[in-house]
Amino acid sequence: MSYVVLARKWRPQRFEEVVGQDHITTTLRNAISSGRIAHAFLFSGSRGVGKTSVARILAKALNCEQGPRPDPCNQCPPCQEISAGSSLDVLEIDGASNTGVDDVRELRANIRYTPSRGKYRIYIIDEVHMLSTSAFNALLKILEEPPAHALFIFATTEPHKIPETILSRCQRFDFRRISQGLIQKRLNEILSQEGVRLSEQGLRLISKEAEGSMRDAQSLLDQVIAYAGKEIPDIPDANVIEVLGVTDRRLLFEASLAVIERNAQRCLEISHNVYNYGYDIKQFGKELLEHFRNLLVVKVAQEPQRLMDLTANEIEELREQGKKLSLEETLQLFNILLKGEEEIARSSYPRLILELTLVKMAQVKAIYPLEELLKKIGDLEGSLRGTTPVSSEEEVSKTKPPVLEKGVELNGGDWEGLLEFARSKKPMLASFLEHGRLLSLGQSEMEIGFPENSIFRENLQDIENLNAFKQICRDFFHREIKIKLSTLSPEAPSSTPREEKVREGDRKRDLEMDARNDPMVREALNIFGGRITEVKLGIGSEK
Repeated sequence: MSYVVLARKWRPQRFEEVVGQDHITTTLRNAISSGRIAHAFLFSGSRGVGKTSVARILAKALNCEQGPRPDPCNQCPPCQEISAGSSLDVLEIDGASNTGVDDVRELRANIRYTPSRGKYRIYIIDEVHMLSTSAFNALLKILEEPPAHALFIFATTEPHKIPETILSRCQRFDFRRISQGLIQKRLNEILSQEGVRLSEQGLRLISKEAEGSMRDAQSLLDQVIAYAGKEIPDIPDANVIEVLGVTDRRLLFEASLAVIERNAQRCLEISHNVYNYGYDIKQFGKELLEHFRNLLVVKVAQEPQRLMDLTANEIEELREQGKKLSLEETLQLFNILLKGEEEIARSSYPRLILELTLVKMAQVKAIYPLEELLKKIGDLEGSLRGTTPVSSEEEVSKTKPPVLEKGVELNGGDWEGLLEFARSKKPMLASFLEHGRLLSLGQSEMEIGFPENSIFRENLQDIENLNAFKQICRDFFHREIKIKLSTLSPEAPSSTPREEKVREGDRKRDLEMDARNDPMVREALNIFGGRITEVKLGIGSEK
């Protein structure tokens, strides 16, 4: 007798043998017991979760010689014929290869014939979403007034492609992905019957790789057993890793540790090892992304073991690594890796992208939460002034920008900011303002000076332009500002903002030199581990 693959050999034959779909099997058994049997069912869900198996079990339960009954006997001729796929009363149709309206018309012509042996003539249509629009319309006519002996079971992985008119005439059952624990338990049962032994780690790897599909898990197990050959009955984990192409989890922990310790050289060495060991680079990127997702979970979840299929030792090691990162840093690293994994998946040079991504992650600077930054600022003030650190609330109030009182002259920085804002809103208006000087700014009034007989002042005095400028000031300063346009005295400096910019550059260079020699600045750089990148002129700066 030819070999029967595990997925077929261990296919469920009774509702109680179906794994992970209790919400469906219980409902169907109760419906059969109470005689409330619909004429059309829709089974939707991802591949390998039991849709077709449940359809066959339902067909057997309805056409069993002792039925309809909640569970088929699997001994009578109708049950055995349905299990073998040779029943004349249960027709399995592939929707992908019978998509046309003629196929459905033929079905409609034959449906009037009564069943030859059982009580129902049952049509199981797999991948029903593949039917054409005209075929669905023809099918709709059957569903509206089906014969009493006819029953339809539709299976699909894409229910959103099925017309609402069809959906409304079906009882819909959504099959869930099967949990890794249930898959692992079922595989263990199969192995004990097959006389094969596999470690818990090997079973976990297969169950995880199946991604919720029992059929995929059984096919992978079949492949592992075939690969093991003479090493049966005790299959080593190395064989599982070799067949699945999954990454040794030690490499994942080493990679995350290298990133956390900002060790770029070690990151490159790990990438080199991944390549030399023959691991799939794209698969490594996918698993590393999930690994950092797990790092995030252990930082935010009180019971992370419920959200991850990992051993207790692995979860504890994740916790230890997570202690070296803040939540903000973990999120930043995850986002970098997420973009990198997308590039790895579609790149012709995945190894290069992996190296660049790991090095980029290792170069990320430490991120301090706001509360910690404010505390450091308070510690800095206290150490330099010889006083106790201030509270976060006090620090926030001290960092608020001062409001200039009327008569206090502004230097270029804030005036240029207002001009830039005006350019983005009203470029022509900004060109008028560039020829004026900001003389003072109070809580509710601004004074701008122009040379005598300035045409730009006259243009700005136009009621439409003046109202537009008031609105710009309102948006920029977040308060109402009264605008006063004055004439500059002959002896007043007449430098334009552009000339002021040149002088501003000189002042910045002088300030940068002063900053580098300032003891308070040096102490701040020491506390935060920073460096001077830019010097900005403050209000009232003399240099």
